[in-house]
Amino acid sequence: MEFKFNVTGARRKELVQVISEILSTAPEYKGAPTFAYVIGGFTVNKEGTLSASENNSEEDLEQLLNELDQRGFQFEAPSELVIEMPREGFTEAAIANLERLVKSKETLIKKALDTDRLPIELTEDRLRFPWFSRSLAAEEVNAYARFIGALCAMAKNQHRVTATEKAYDNEKYTFRCFLLRLGFIGPEYKTERKILLSRLPGSAAFKNGQRNSEEETEA
Repeated sequence: MEFKFNVTGARRKELVQVISEILSTAPEYKGAPTFAYVIGGFTVNKEGTLSASENNSEEDLEQLLNELDQRGFQFEAPSELVIEMPREGFTEAAIANLERLVKSKETLIKKALDTDRLPIELTEDRLRFPWFSRSLAAEEVNAYARFIGALCAMAKNQHRVTATEKAYDNEKYTFRCFLLRLGFIGPEYKTERKILLSRLPGSAAFKNGQRNSEEETEA
């Protein structure tokens, strides 16, 4: 993914230096024609756009963006966001599983992500998810990227997925159970669960009950 900081000249050098300090890694200047700086698994191009390599974890990226924000570097929230995943490891069956998996939870995913479309675009080496057409906070970007990553992992590991979508009496509870199946378990996923459940009606704690405000905080 790319994050536009829109800094040039001395301010770009300052951004590179701050990233270097955060990562404890010396920057490497590439010179012409890119004029980019490479710091570990991250690159800052001549327009001040930060890009992350596929080897960086979502946790590393989130931590870096949060620390940059604390030091006065905020990236420009895109009006449209496309999350991409490597196509490596995806057989035709896994791609079909992914499409059926999204279809089976289409209504819930659209509400959870506040989107009206869920296309999956295939390139030679990437899977693209152009699902977002609004400005997103860094925590939202991280939550949605981890969610899509978990969908991809499940699609690869499942033998077969049914595309039939069911009716839901309690949307929040149903989606919470789905998130747990995807691996969003434990306190380390508390923020992601909260973001992904925030737009769905119902109780996350009880299938047929109404949760109180204290339960909502813990979801």
